[in-house]
Amino acid sequence: MTKLSIEAKVGFLVVIGIIILAYMCMKVGKFEYKLRPGYEIYSYFDSAEGLVKGAPVQIAGIEVGQVKEIALEAGKAKVTLLLKPDVKVGKDVQAAIRTKGVLGDKYVELIPGVPRAPTIQPGGRIQRTVSAANIDVLLTRLGAIAEDIKQITGSLSSVVGGKEGEASLKTITTNLRELAKTLNETAQRNSENIDQILHSFNVFSNDLKDLSRTNKEPIRQIVASMRETSSQLQETILALKEITEKINRGEGTIGKLVHDKETIETINKTLVALNDIAGKINKGEGTIGKLVQEEETIENINTTLTGINDYLQKEEKYRTYLDYRGEYLLDGDSLKSYLSLRIQPKEDKYYLLQVIDDPAGKRTVTDTTTTINGGIPVTEHKEEIEKDEIKFSAQIAKRYYNLGLRGGLFESTGGVAADYYLFDDRLVLSLEAFDFDPDKNPHLKFKADYTPFQYVYLTGGVDDFISDDDNASLFIGAGLHFSDEDIKTLLSGAPIPK
Repeated sequence: MTKLSIEAKVGFLVVIGIIILAYMCMKVGKFEYKLRPGYEIYSYFDSAEGLVKGAPVQIAGIEVGQVKEIALEAGKAKVTLLLKPDVKVGKDVQAAIRTKGVLGDKYVELIPGVPRAPTIQPGGRIQRTVSAANIDVLLTRLGAIAEDIKQITGSLSSVVGGKEGEASLKTITTNLRELAKTLNETAQRNSENIDQILHSFNVFSNDLKDLSRTNKEPIRQIVASMRETSSQLQETILALKEITEKINRGEGTIGKLVHDKETIETINKTLVALNDIAGKINKGEGTIGKLVQEEETIENINTTLTGINDYLQKEEKYRTYLDYRGEYLLDGDSLKSYLSLRIQPKEDKYYLLQVIDDPAGKRTVTDTTTTINGGIPVTEHKEEIEKDEIKFSAQIAKRYYNLGLRGGLFESTGGVAADYYLFDDRLVLSLEAFDFDPDKNPHLKFKADYTPFQYVYLTGGVDDFISDDDNASLFIGAGLHFSDEDIKTLLSGAPIPK
């Protein structure tokens, strides 16, 4: 048997090493030798540093596509994604550039929104994006933070060090001990008040339970009306589907235009003529061609387009919503109506304008004291109530996670409010306080809004529950809210606060 030479053994080991290295590269990098079929969507990022063509696209850790193209457009990185045909994403999806793997490769993660959101069509754009973090910027910020910490520790050392600092610490410890003792004594003294508050909440809960039991029929009627509205919407969708099918079959005026050969030939001739015009413009012929070929004109056009693009992006960032809510006051046997416009420039900030039809009206009390010829003073008490008064609200709101705060005009008087959001904003608990008058208690209102459907919500609560004038009343009702882009277009010329 012939023995292998040293050169042959070395060559054999090198070949095996190359095969193992190639296999590891394919495993680590998830090598793909061809593009899979699918559809394209795109998005803009402020920075696509580290992201390469062919990088994977994932949803919930599962690969659903890959990056097809990365290009620079209007000073931003335009990233085109190729997704699998069976993967559908909603218009509220968020795209983010993440880091994964041993080698720290970049990939695009798609974070879905609500399940019922409309889907993005092929060639559509993802509006919400999160760019990859820049390591240099992070290191610079960490350096600044470290410098601040160094200054703080130096200040603490100068304050705490020495006998004076030790005495100050002893004083602080003594004050904290006395504060804890005072709080403990206060809690013990007010234990009875706390028990009364808990009892009041228990009574309020029982009242709500009795209310729901005695008003089952009105609640059933509201639910039945909502079902009828849902059925009518479904019939409208079916009618639109039938019209689309007729157009596809070439029926009707629109269908004939779409499938008419003469119309198609006319369009083709028009496109050929436009192609000839474009060729002349590219050659610099004619007035338009000369304008396009001049560098100064091109620069001015680019500047104008950049301004238009910035304006459109700014307009896309805010939304407008219309809302109507009716509250049936059980004690007053009347209906209180609200018509609202909400302008939302950011996810955590909005402005609220309202017109309110209040059947309770406004109560005015006048006490007039008169003295005739030095006699006994006579006081005349006069009360006036203006029924069906129209009131206005103008508020600004800021949201911190699940807590929202509002302030401004509440029914033509100053006030504040707090909102707490639960179950993906489907349930909102609100407490409003307004109409602060030194001669009477403020107007307090508690309500709960629940949204079972996309555009319809139910409401209920208690209004003016600490009133001096016996105006407290439980109420139930419903509302309709939706986004209105037409109002947004009308308001687009107004300045939007940053």
